[in-house]
Amino acid sequence: MKHISKSAANVAAAAFAAAVLGAAPAGAAVKVIFADAAQYTDGSRYDASATAAVRTHLERLAARYLDRGDSLAITVLDLDLAGFDMSSRGPSQLRVLNGATPPKIRLRYRLVRNRKVVAAGEEMLSDPFYLDRPGVAGSSDPFKYEKALLDDWFQKRFASGRPGKR
Repeated sequence: MKHISKSAANVAAAAFAAAVLGAAPAGAAVKVIFADAAQYTDGSRYDASATAAVRTHLERLAARYLDRGDSLAITVLDLDLAGFDMSSRGPSQLRVLNGATPPKIRLRYRLVRNRKVVAAGEEMLSDPFYLDRPGVAGSSDPFKYEKALLDDWFQKRFASGRPGKR
């Protein structure tokens, strides 16, 4: 029979209790709503994969940049994907990209920290130089330009001036 030190047993018991009882503090909460997505600029062009990609990306950004206990609500009001659809047979994942067709995302947001609204607003995000972004063009992600746009916005809006949040 192997003996376990008292301190190791206490650590193991505490870890087990935290896992079972959910004692670990929750991370930042983010709620992403897509208001009337069928009416978006690109609402008829793409299936739910675009909104799912945007939602998942915003959730990852919140986990990276926001503090535990923060609550962020984002309503996406319009989504205009980079490029334009050349398909004449209905929705397509093929987009033709040029400098005249940057990604655009219009959204409304509200960040609550310690029960106080610390940031809120409505913004139109766009990057007319999206094709010149280093490192983005080589990605095979079909929503890479929209995600890069959200990366910039999120970091400027929520991580600016906050140590350790870059």
